[in-house]
Amino acid sequence: MTDFVKRIVIKASFTSDDVDFVSMQRGWILQHHQKAEAGASIDIWVTSDRRTEIHQVDDRHIGTRYFTLRGPGSREVAEHIRQDCELWSISEALGELERVRARGEKLICIYAAALAAGEGDGERITQSFRDLVRDPDAGIRQSVIIATGYFPYPGLVDLVRDLRDSDPAAHVRKNAQILLDGLAVGK
Repeated sequence: MTDFVKRIVIKASFTSDDVDFVSMQRGWILQHHQKAEAGASIDIWVTSDRRTEIHQVDDRHIGTRYFTLRGPGSREVAEHIRQDCELWSISEALGELERVRARGEKLICIYAAALAAGEGDGERITQSFRDLVRDPDAGIRQSVIIATGYFPYPGLVDLVRDLRDSDPAAHVRKNAQILLDGLAVGK
């Protein structure tokens, strides 16, 4: 199936059981349960008319779950998901990122923002992440690299280049180079 619609990021408070309930209410048909793929676990449903696939990705590397949709009914299914589920918006993720102080909360917001971002959000997310590359916590700086892998906007890629060239932590510099190499291969 084609017609991938941008990712729709699920809040942690909305459990997999909640998603299962929504799937039953909407008449989705489960095709695969916890299919392992690239370190993630994926549940795949298809709508009753078989026009749209709904993938719930449990991305354990970043501790975030999100939907991806494929097929001609994707926009309609996306609206149903927005009505039925607790989701992150880019505005909420970036707003929370400005307020939170705890490392774990920052990481959640960083990944939610990158996953929820669309084409028009590039400059906004780059501005927000610009402060993060100066965070004293190497894990926060590392998360900018990982998040850029999900949303490789040119401004974010420039931030990753800066981390590669000048970060005080060797592992951050190395991982920045790995991401840049990966992005270059994908061109």
